[in-house]
Amino acid sequence: MEIVKDNAVAKAIPIVSVTNPLAKVTHEAAIGSVDKRQMETLMAHGLTPEEAVDVIVKGILK
Repeated sequence: MEIVKDNAVAKAIPIVSVTNPLAKVTHEAAIGSVDKRQMETLMAHGLTPEEAVDVIVKGILK
C-alpha cells in the first residue's frame, strides 16, 4: 500500500546495495510506502486499512 498515490513520483540516488539476505534496508525514498507485513498484522488485530496506515504513519513521525 502506498501512503502517497495518484501523481506521486519517487526517484532515489544513490542506490542502496545490500548483500546480506537477512537485512531489511529501506532508502529514504521508501518513506511513501507502508510495510505490507505491518499492515497485515494490524488488520489481523481488527484495524481497517485506513486505521492501520494511521498507526504506522504516527509511529514513523514520533
